[in-house]
Amino acid sequence: MSSEVQDRLEAARKAAEAEVERLKAEHDKLAEKIASLGDDSPDRRAELRRRRAMIVDAREALKDTEAALRLFEKTGKEHAIIVEGTRVFGSVAVRVPPGTSHEARGRAIDDELSGSLADVAAELGVILAAAPSRYTRERPGRDAEGRTVLDVFGRVEGDTLVPAISSASRNLRV
Repeated sequence: MSSEVQDRLEAARKAAEAEVERLKAEHDKLAEKIASLGDDSPDRRAELRRRRAMIVDAREALKDTEAALRLFEKTGKEHAIIVEGTRVFGSVAVRVPPGTSHEARGRAIDDELSGSLADVAAELGVILAAAPSRYTRERPGRDAEGRTVLDVFGRVEGDTLVPAISSASRNLRV
């Protein structure tokens, strides 16, 4: 099973790399075309900005796949939490039945994540600054077992572990 997971993560990383390269090539081709035609209209500039934003998004997706692969290589698990310097990252899979209230969903996430996050905080010699669910951002879709997958991010500030998730990304949950 572990090689199956690693193969899947490697394939996702390669696909993300290919997407970044494809988008960069399209952007460069369009920029060349615009430069050769001397067309510097607002529409063309807007198109270039849109394509640059797509490249930034693709690079973020690539970083996520690389982090997932690094996590797997360090722990041998698809979902775990690890420490690198003053950063904490990982993922957790939580079974959240359809129709679960927002409060019950938060409690299920807190229950699943509290032990792992407390262990990481103890390893760092810090305390948690918020409820475990505040360190998470939901990924779209579900895993193969139908569980909700959440990315976990935190950073050490002084003697506390604070969430490293923006409010905007947390509010994108479905």
